[in-house]
Amino acid sequence: MTELFPPAGGAVAPASPPQRRSWFPLVWPVALAGIWLAAALIVEDRGLLNSMKHAAIILTAVGWTIWLLGFSQAPSGRRWGLAALIMGPIVAFYFQLLPIETVNDGDVGIVGIRWRWADPDRDLAPPTNSDQVSLDWQATPTDYPAFLGGKFFAQADDPGIAVDWEANPPRQLWKQRIGAGWSGFAVVGDYAVTQEQRGDEELVTCYDISTGKPVWSHSNPVRFDPSGGGSLGGIGPRATPTIHDGRVYAHGATGIVDCLDASTGEAIWSVDTVAELNAAPLLWGKSSSPIVDDGLVIVSIGDPAANITPDSDGQGHSLVALSAETGELVWSAGDRRASYATPVMATLGGVEQILVVNEAFLTSHDADDGTVLWEHPWPGDSDANASTSQPVPVGDDRVLLSKGYGEGAELIQINRDGDDWAIERVWKKPVLKTKFCNVVVHDGFVYALDDANLQCVQLASGKQAWKKRRRPRFGHGQLLLVGDRLLVLTEEGEVVLVATDPKKYEELASLPAIEGVTWNNPTLVGDRLLVRNAEWAACFQLPTTAAPSGNRVAETDR
Repeated sequence: MTELFPPAGGAVAPASPPQRRSWFPLVWPVALAGIWLAAALIVEDRGLLNSMKHAAIILTAVGWTIWLLGFSQAPSGRRWGLAALIMGPIVAFYFQLLPIETVNDGDVGIVGIRWRWADPDRDLAPPTNSDQVSLDWQATPTDYPAFLGGKFFAQADDPGIAVDWEANPPRQLWKQRIGAGWSGFAVVGDYAVTQEQRGDEELVTCYDISTGKPVWSHSNPVRFDPSGGGSLGGIGPRATPTIHDGRVYAHGATGIVDCLDASTGEAIWSVDTVAELNAAPLLWGKSSSPIVDDGLVIVSIGDPAANITPDSDGQGHSLVALSAETGELVWSAGDRRASYATPVMATLGGVEQILVVNEAFLTSHDADDGTVLWEHPWPGDSDANASTSQPVPVGDDRVLLSKGYGEGAELIQINRDGDDWAIERVWKKPVLKTKFCNVVVHDGFVYALDDANLQCVQLASGKQAWKKRRRPRFGHGQLLLVGDRLLVLTEEGEVVLVATDPKKYEELASLPAIEGVTWNNPTLVGDRLLVRNAEWAACFQLPTTAAPSGNRVAETDR
């Protein structure tokens, strides 16, 4: 009850001080850490876990700051000073205000830190071209002339690889520095072509496979070096060149499509799709490799509908076909925003068509004029849970889709009745969660890196046969089907040979090949294996049962 009269002498009793939450600075981060640890026991997606870890760090700092400013009994100046000391580094780090940058793996894990001005590609001089006036490109049966070899999925002929790599290890032919980027090698005969970033020049470079020496290079004065969330994808070009009829076709990270003479590297024509075709940049760079068919160079450049200027016939610029001879626009079609996948040519329902995974749809275009035949919803946001994996036709009327970020895979059936198309789902399951890689199909089973684990799934039903977690991790590496074996290039740059056995995982051999985060696809031509990442490239001669190499890995680093 409130006293009506004050105590004798007129003194007023002091009010009790408010209760202070002194326990909060300790309990708050412990609670967040507990939530993260609990999630780590049930969530397989390391990308999600790492994102939760970053969120816990930020929430801890924010919570401490709120407690300091709103509840702490410390003097005002001290409270504000401590708050600035807590939030300052957090804001500076996550808003990239510091002169450092992080090197991240595919799960947003920090694997290195370096000064912003110390990107390795800036230390590389332009390649020194060979004295040869022109090259003699001799095609061979084992050529690998395009992304994934120009096939639905990465596949190469088996040269008869011997599996005892302890007694008879692969022989390193060369290993050397290379410019930044995630392109693979396209190979015809004795020459390999890739794309790379060296300083302010985006290059298409041709190398001699036997020696690793550059033969020619073509440069464009552009540099793809995104900031903010885009910086997680790194610097430089992403797409793999295509070699066709004595020419090299390349799609740069900023949207430049080049046609080069394969013998000399001299430019025949060039189209800047951003400046000339109203394309807009993607957060993580243009990644669609060009495909060449019937005199056309087909490239996915699509962007949000608001950024597309339709032609007079109402067609958009999602997928474009350029003349392989001149670079002139032959047709353009579709109004979907591009993803990071490469189109594929397929015959479904007796009709030749081009399949392309766009931002939120699988779209089919008529191969003759680009007309959209049919579409199927397929989740994706090119600024967030991006799609990178190609659609894989399996048979004459089915297509397999796969995607990371917890999405999984779906097998669809394509039904045609004259000009009418209907899409029917066969199955959709949380398997084959391919974040950066593509699946391979062999004898009715599908193999893929499901997040960071190698997985085998029955194609007809989507039922998992097995899944393997490995140390060192597979990570977000790449797969190549070689005969009846899988060659895996892990995210850490290790080559692992695995049997394609749906009954069990069987590792046959392994080799540490290159250092650093490795997202690039490997290339196998005969017994020569080419691997690269954003800093290193190497070529190994694999031992074969017919002609064993008989030598230890050579120390030929340049």
